[in-house]
Amino acid sequence: MERRLITFYTSRLFTFLVFFLIVFIFNAFRESARNELIPVFSSLFLYGIFNLIYYSFEFLRKKILLILILDAVFISFVVYFTGGLNSNFHILYLVLIVFAGFYLESNELYFLATISVVGFMATVYLYYIIDVKHFGMSRFYSVSYPVAVYFVAIYTIALIIIRINKRAKILRVELKKKEREIEEITRLKNKIVDTIASGIITTDANYKVNYLNPQGFSYLEKILPGEKIIGMNFKDIFPVEDFLEKLDYLERYVVEVKGRMFGISIVKLMSGGKFSGILAVFQDITELKEMERRAQFKDKMTELGELSASFAHEFRNSLASVKGAVQLLKEGESFDKELVEVIEREIERLSGGINDFLRFARKDYQSPEFKDIKPVVEKVVNGFRKRIGNDVEFEYEDNLKNVRVFFEEVRLEKVLQNILMNAKKAVENSREKKISVKLYRKGEYAVFEVRDSGIGIKDEDKSKIFEPYYSGFAKGIGIGLALSKAFVEDMRGKIEFESEEGTGSVFRVYLLVEGENE
Repeated sequence: MERRLITFYTSRLFTFLVFFLIVFIFNAFRESARNELIPVFSSLFLYGIFNLIYYSFEFLRKKILLILILDAVFISFVVYFTGGLNSNFHILYLVLIVFAGFYLESNELYFLATISVVGFMATVYLYYIIDVKHFGMSRFYSVSYPVAVYFVAIYTIALIIIRINKRAKILRVELKKKEREIEEITRLKNKIVDTIASGIITTDANYKVNYLNPQGFSYLEKILPGEKIIGMNFKDIFPVEDFLEKLDYLERYVVEVKGRMFGISIVKLMSGGKFSGILAVFQDITELKEMERRAQFKDKMTELGELSASFAHEFRNSLASVKGAVQLLKEGESFDKELVEVIEREIERLSGGINDFLRFARKDYQSPEFKDIKPVVEKVVNGFRKRIGNDVEFEYEDNLKNVRVFFEEVRLEKVLQNILMNAKKAVENSREKKISVKLYRKGEYAVFEVRDSGIGIKDEDKSKIFEPYYSGFAKGIGIGLALSKAFVEDMRGKIEFESEEGTGSVFRVYLLVEGENE
């Protein structure tokens, strides 16, 4: 039997039993009521037997309107036996109409209301015609008024219920439509979640997994083969217990599980202001990490190659100086102290270059720190002054006062030497051979500026000036400025330049001053 019919018969029986129980409680102790209740309960007993017989026939069981009409007839009998208009039970007509409104269509409800009105009118008038000896016109009108009131009340309630039912039907249709829309959205959401390239896990407040998308399952199957993930504790899957204890809102972690690396983003789920679980989005980044390791190794080899080229460049220049000095010694007839000093200086520079090469290859540089930059600059400038001799007009101006600068000595020396040597090469073939160096402060930086009157840089070459293996000089290898830029950026500084072909260039090295943007 369908649920609607079960609900109908159950609620119908319950409604009448409750009503008769209330009436019995209020009337049982009235002397005059006892004689009235005997026929009522007799009728109720007989009607209960009738209902059992009616219910036993399956083809009648589904005829809701028919059984409700019989209820109206039964109510009319009860009203008649309990005093007609003076009965306590004529309100049962209204109860019947309200109850029927949940199960009947509009036209059926109007029909039942009509049956109820006719039954009530017939019962009341019949009671007075048969039981009252003198039934005059005045009595007829006094009885007609309450009958008319019930007539209006029954039809009014029927109309209200019909309106309510129509509105309820519209709302049910709209509800069905919304449910279908929600189902479509849910299916779309599930399709998106199921096809997303990341694993997704949700848990309850006890960190028990209650959802895992297919991609997440494929990831976890590699570390938990054959395990039932749903219901497992999230902490037993990923070693993030320490992270969960200090989880604020959104945290990202990289963890290793059984030799595989996972990147995990975890967010708290809150419901009604209370913690209800977590949402974790994760990816297996094992292959990515391996690629990153290979890329780092490749970068390291590239750096080593660049430094090797730089060292070869410096080695070649120093050997040329040594070779020239030896040649002059051969041609000379007496000991030349200056030539010997040149040889010693170049050998010392080669030794330093070898040490720099080994230090860079092992990443053995000291960490940058704030300290006085002037001794380093003066050391490089004095060495450069000796190297250029009197062929180049050289000026050095120091306007930097009482500041500490962020740098690392070995790398900074290499940067300053590269810039100064490039300036020397730039003025070799120019009419005016002039190089000026200035040390000063500009805002948050200490600036080392080198200005030359050399050949300058062509416009089309300016974008390539810091690229490895690019050189504007015929015998240059093109590694000095590339390494210088990398060194300066490692020290949180920057290099800028200005140049005009045929006029000269200006290179500026900017290094942070202590107390600025630390």
